[in-house]
Amino acid sequence: MIREVNLVSYLPPFIADYKEINIALTAENPEFALVWQAADRALKNEFIVTADEWGISRFEGMLGIMPYERDTIEMRRTRLLSRWYNESPYTIRMLAAKLEQLLGGRHNFSLHPGFEDGYGLLVVVYSTDDSQVEELKYLLATMVPMNIVVDIVYEPVTSGLTVYGGGLMEQADILEMKQR
Repeated sequence: MIREVNLVSYLPPFIADYKEINIALTAENPEFALVWQAADRALKNEFIVTADEWGISRFEGMLGIMPYERDTIEMRRTRLLSRWYNESPYTIRMLAAKLEQLLGGRHNFSLHPGFEDGYGLLVVVYSTDDSQVEELKYLLATMVPMNIVVDIVYEPVTSGLTVYGGGLMEQADILEMKQR
């Protein structure tokens, strides 16, 4: 939303011809550009999705989150989003939506509730990236009731995929036989 600031363009044509006013307003253009940049930064830092480093640190301070040294800005943003938008009551669907948001897609995990024979929940994570381990544990600890035993299994994902293809072609001659 950074705007091109030109204060002279706001003057009526008969005043814009005066050199003193024109030079004074042209000298003030950089100051107004700084004001627009500050306003744009303040607007972006109101939302977690568009916040910069300073805005993310402010949100973390509100929630009492201490970032790790190896965390990138996107990992910190994901952690904030998962903790900021909490709705109760928690359901298995809501847990799946939160895990999808945290792990980057529905294909990166699977949930296997075992409520028929006991109180157990198996979460299988298909990833080689272990940067979200602590956030995953926190999310499961806050969303899953204490009487449900949660098991987390990490399945490594292979980087290579082999696809085999084949084909078959057959030719046949059809003979028609008639009795005489």
